Amino acid sequence: MAEYLNLKGFDTVFDTTINNELQDNLVEFFDWGLLEKGNFFNIKKGQLSTRNQDYSKLTLSTNPNFPAGKAWEGFRKNWVWQSGISFTPHPFVSSDASHPGVSGVYVDNTFYPRDTVGAYAHDIDHFNGRVVFDNPIPTGSLVQAEFSYRYVNVIYASNVPFIRELQSRTLDQTNNSSVVLPAEMRVQLPAIAIEVIPRRTLKGYQLGGGQWIYTDVIFHCIAEDSYTRNKMVDIVSLQNDKSIRMFNSNAIASDDAFPRNRRGFLNPNAMRYPDLIANYGTNSVRFTKNVVQDLDMVNTNFYAGMVRTTTEIIQTNV
Repeated sequence: MAEYLNLKGFDTVFDTTINNELQDNLVEFFDWGLLEKGNFFNIKKGQLSTRNQDYSKLTLSTNPNFPAGKAWEGFRKNWVWQSGISFTPHPFVSSDASHPGVSGVYVDNTFYPRDTVGAYAHDIDHFNGRVVFDNPIPTGSLVQAEFSYRYVNVIYASNVPFIRELQSRTLDQTNNSSVVLPAEMRVQLPAIAIEVIPRRTLKGYQLGGGQWIYTDVIFHCIAEDSYTRNKMVDIVSLQNDKSIRMFNSNAIASDDAFPRNRRGFLNPNAMRYPDLIANYGTNSVRFTKNVVQDLDMVNTNFYAGMVRTTTEIIQTNV
């Protein structure tokens, strides 16, 4: 096709383009970076809270799409699945690359590993903190798991709409049947919600083509107290002038190499952020002009702050 007839900067309308690519990479980078700084808590079987509630005990999911006894949820979602975290003590994850993440589940004090077949065959929905059995088990079963949950959740800002509930005091709600919303509709605090906003500028990169692309991003830092809110604001704002590599989502999609499958379960040998960069790395992004804005107390359980940054990317095909 003659160049004057061709739209530039992408190959097909189904490609992931700059806004979505940037947001995907920022979520994965901050999620991995925080894990490497110890952003998790390990839960052992039978571990008790200060109120003598079993942190490891899973409760029946309230998601109506699951028959009773099929899905069981923990008190915290977003379980760690990545191995190779350098921070010690390490998170509770399997060393079996074909079954990454949580290694199995206890039912009535009997352990069933991830490769179990038969009545207690199951898989792990790490994002929603949930064990899903192939077939329902008796609803009176004692179901427990050893897992590590993320303390600060790094999420897409689109995951905080009005149809979701901001859940506070999660440590007091262990095994609490009053939590009626399923995991998909709860956002647990603290959280950093990343939003690519509609402001972009461009300037020429070199003779013959290419652009410097500047896109503004807001990091919404939400917590139950001002101390944690301030800590997250500092963590994000201190990345000013840092450069990171990006992965190419289109190449990952072409190879069907996403860590999770369409059902939300991990694929065998799921690639972590460093693996995605090593195998599908592309250009870099730099954080510039970080500005802290709007440190607010909405109520006694909700403190919010924003960090606005301008990201800088070189795109050679525009």
